[in-house]
Amino acid sequence: MNPSLLNLILLSERRKDFLLLLKEGPKSIEETLEKLQVPRTALLPQIKKLKDEDLVIHEEGLYRLSTIGEIIVDKLQHLLDTLSVFEKNEEFWADRKLASIPPNLVKRISDLGNYRLIEPDLSHAFDLNPKFVEYLSNSSCINMFFSYFHPQFPVLFLKLARESTEISLVLSEAVYLRFVEDFKEEGKEFLEMENTSLYILEKKEVEIPALIAAATHIMSLGLFNENGRFDRHYMISFEQQTIKWGKDLFEYYRDMSREIKIK
Repeated sequence: MNPSLLNLILLSERRKDFLLLLKEGPKSIEETLEKLQVPRTALLPQIKKLKDEDLVIHEEGLYRLSTIGEIIVDKLQHLLDTLSVFEKNEEFWADRKLASIPPNLVKRISDLGNYRLIEPDLSHAFDLNPKFVEYLSNSSCINMFFSYFHPQFPVLFLKLARESTEISLVLSEAVYLRFVEDFKEEGKEFLEMENTSLYILEKKEVEIPALIAAATHIMSLGLFNENGRFDRHYMISFEQQTIKWGKDLFEYYRDMSREIKIK
């Protein structure tokens, strides 16, 4: 897209909104004015500029996107959705290590959609976030990767597994060693169940997140900050496209891991 065309679209909210409205399908001027809530005299000059650049066609009383317009607006929507993810919590994303997200999923970062951020609860400084536990407990299936150790994890996962929750865990090598040393009996019982699986990520050269949880109705992601610390800030979402994104990220790490079998 040449700079003048880019400016034409992005430097006017009315032109941008009009193009995105036409993405839904052809619109009359009356329907357009009603949906965009702008005066006719303010919108018509903007429409003319889009027509002059062959992005919009007007025929039989309806405005519609040209073929070029359809291609551009499709990319525009993806760009705006991506920007929305980062703009929602700029400070959070600016201080995160994003190298733990593979390129194919970075390209789909807009799938994170309408997420929200969970910050540390000072009243539960040494406990797992109660909301996080609640969301997991209401799931029938949990896929989870984590590379930081919390002593409540073994008890929580064993409890959920006993309640017939399908659980697949991927642990970093350091976390796995803590489990083996401090929770040997819990780990043995967990592995003996038919509804559980456990993997260990042994690769040391890859950047990894702190936590990925893709469960039945929720996705949660925790990333290390630029100093390599996990400050217990989680992003969560309940949208299906986000859960699918989280599951794909989980599977990325699971596929490079070794499954642990009970002997």
